[in-house]
Amino acid sequence: MFISLKRYLAGGDYELAESLRRMAGLLLETVRLHAVVGDPSDYEKFQKDIARLEADLEKDFSASQILVVAGAVAKTLEDYNQRTSRYVRTQNAELQAMLAMLTETVAAISAASDRTVTRLQNIEKQLERASMLEDIRGLKAKLSECLLMVRDEARRQREETARTIAELRSEIQRAQQRQAPISLAKPTAAPPERMGRAEAEQALARALEERAHAYAAVFVVDRVELVSGRFGANAGEQLVQFFQHHLAQGLLSSDQVFRWGPASLLVLMERRGSLEEVREEAQRVASVRLEKTIQIGTRTALLPVTGRCAVIPVFQYPSLRLLIEEIEGAVARRGAAAC
Repeated sequence: MFISLKRYLAGGDYELAESLRRMAGLLLETVRLHAVVGDPSDYEKFQKDIARLEADLEKDFSASQILVVAGAVAKTLEDYNQRTSRYVRTQNAELQAMLAMLTETVAAISAASDRTVTRLQNIEKQLERASMLEDIRGLKAKLSECLLMVRDEARRQREETARTIAELRSEIQRAQQRQAPISLAKPTAAPPERMGRAEAEQALARALEERAHAYAAVFVVDRVELVSGRFGANAGEQLVQFFQHHLAQGLLSSDQVFRWGPASLLVLMERRGSLEEVREEAQRVASVRLEKTIQIGTRTALLPVTGRCAVIPVFQYPSLRLLIEEIEGAVARRGAAAC
């Protein structure tokens, strides 16, 4: 193109030279604005070279000078493209090496990361085919997404492991505390010998005096007053005794079960676990849905037997009086809710 135009430029046509100068200036500006950024230092040098050529074009826009500037632009652009291509290849090689190590690491961490490993392997294959800087940038974005997935997977596994360990510890503690396995089957034997309110207060006083790590579990049998009003006091008493026997079977053999009130029971439980663990144990026994066939004169009736519970840490109370007040309050609250 430059050779074919040379004879026209040599003729000294000012208007043609001016048009070519403007066109060359626009091309220079376009190249400068749309150049791909590779290595920052190479890019900065390229921009300075283009600016210098633009300045040279403004100083002298004779026909011969335009050809010189055009040739210099072509040479500058070619050099920059070569350096950028080398930069792209270097970046590509580094990313491939990093990705290979990352893939091996993720694969070694856990077999649950198969999907992440597959994505990383796909990105690695795309990197091998990448030739443009824009391709590498896009793959970098995909790699960032994969790294986020790896981080989320690692966090999920940590949380799951911690949860599993906590559950195992809790189970071990409960197993160590039990002298006999908990049985949630329907009680069929006769209820155990009753111990009343006086015996319960004496046991609580001893626990306070000995500073035992004990808990008072309060159980209120549901609908006792309602059943007594409809079928007689003996019917309500049968429900309470039945639930008392269920507690004796469902808790440790060392736990002491007392009759606290008309519809309430108190169990003194010595445990080393936390309040939450003891509350969970008591609730598990209380939440079992039972049925009792009661005798009403010459007739029988099948009634549901359920209860509500509260657990009070005995060792946290400075006196028996305050402890009994707290137990009475718990009984009243559960009794009101049971009605």
